[in-house]
Amino acid sequence: MKLFPDRQEPSAPRTLIHFSLVLVLFFSATAVTHLFLQNEHIYSICKSFVKTYEMIKNDDGSWYADRTEKPFMRIENNNLLSWDAEHYDNIRQHLYDSRHSWVGEYAFFPLFSLLWKGLHVGPAGICLVNLLLFIVGAAIMVSLFRKQIPRWMYLLVLCMPFLVIYAIPYSEALFFLTTAIGLFGLAKGKYSMYFVGFSLASMTRAAGNILLVAWLITDILAALAAHKGWKTFLRDTALHLAPVVTGGALVMLFQHLRGAEHWFEYIIAQKEWNKELSLPTWPLTDWSNEGESVTKPLLFILFIPALAWLALSLFRSAQAPKNGNDFDSRQQLRLLSVLFFVGNIVLALFTQKGCMYSQARLLTCTPFFLFLILDMASHEHHRLWDYTLAAFIVLSLVLCRHMQFHTYTLGLPITLGLILLVFFHRRMPDWLTKTLLAVTCLLNIFWTAYLFNCFMNGGWIFT
Repeated sequence: MKLFPDRQEPSAPRTLIHFSLVLVLFFSATAVTHLFLQNEHIYSICKSFVKTYEMIKNDDGSWYADRTEKPFMRIENNNLLSWDAEHYDNIRQHLYDSRHSWVGEYAFFPLFSLLWKGLHVGPAGICLVNLLLFIVGAAIMVSLFRKQIPRWMYLLVLCMPFLVIYAIPYSEALFFLTTAIGLFGLAKGKYSMYFVGFSLASMTRAAGNILLVAWLITDILAALAAHKGWKTFLRDTALHLAPVVTGGALVMLFQHLRGAEHWFEYIIAQKEWNKELSLPTWPLTDWSNEGESVTKPLLFILFIPALAWLALSLFRSAQAPKNGNDFDSRQQLRLLSVLFFVGNIVLALFTQKGCMYSQARLLTCTPFFLFLILDMASHEHHRLWDYTLAAFIVLSLVLCRHMQFHTYTLGLPITLGLILLVFFHRRMPDWLTKTLLAVTCLLNIFWTAYLFNCFMNGGWIFT
């Protein structure tokens, strides 16, 4: 039975226009919230709940971010080149020129900086461009579910806890759009669209290593389920990996032409960011309270169930009847998305020495995560899975007990609200679903405005 049922099935363009307007409204409300909190009198009313950051510089040139009680900063170009945005801007201006660049910047792929350079806009301009890229990409992803989910589920996008990443000069918005184009092409059987989308995505972010493994495992399970021969398996795998390899090769060629000493300089550059093969340590840590409040619930609630689901998929594929069945596009995208989610966590565990920095955005700010949200929300789950997830939610709260439940960790209730809406909306009365959805969206507007301000004043949130 549909929640908030539609009176009439709208046309595809009308649905996507309405959805895009909702996203515009969300980010407009975020901007207004940020504007209000720039006012000293308004800020003073809630300053005990909305502490901001301030950069404190030491005599030796180092600095640290300290919490203070100052109104939100005005949005200006010179405030928008914080954290990785500074590196993307430097690549835009100098294209890895060794006279102006640091070797660690080879870890950043060039397509976003090249787009920024070609558009001839400043930091504020590229922020608006990023919002547009994300809105188009999100509309593409939602279109895959247009006839399968009630319209209220589109609002789950507004509950994603790190939407701020699409409003700053980072590459996630471009990665989102290009990957969404590739996934749409895959779902619709349009290989040329898939090839172009994933080639561009592989030139935007260093996600190729995860995608290569994810596709390999997906094709192995598909081959087992359908009892395909090894020639068919190799052909399918080659077609799926071709754009990822092409994009990665073009990045290596570009960086090499721009002065990189090694062909795989982007991998060597990871050492400059303290990433190298290592065993994870416990307890898991994070440089950022804000990032931790999102990463740890996702990790503690979804990681082990995701591994169990993958193991079950492997078992079912191996036990498939002799006539077998091909994976349909939805099964394929579901498996690929889960593997991308799990792959990011595994890579972080074995390269970051138990520190999960950056995972809040790397896990949530992708079309794969949005696909999983809409896919899992749109079909009935076995009660055993619901009970299992409920147990892991309780476990997550226990393991996260050391977190401080202040405004700057609103990521925790927002993430939990999203998970409850995705998995348990069928177990809740209609009024409770509406209320939880509204509260989560409103909290996310406030949270997004807060994170944007933290970005501008150097808070430890986007590392």
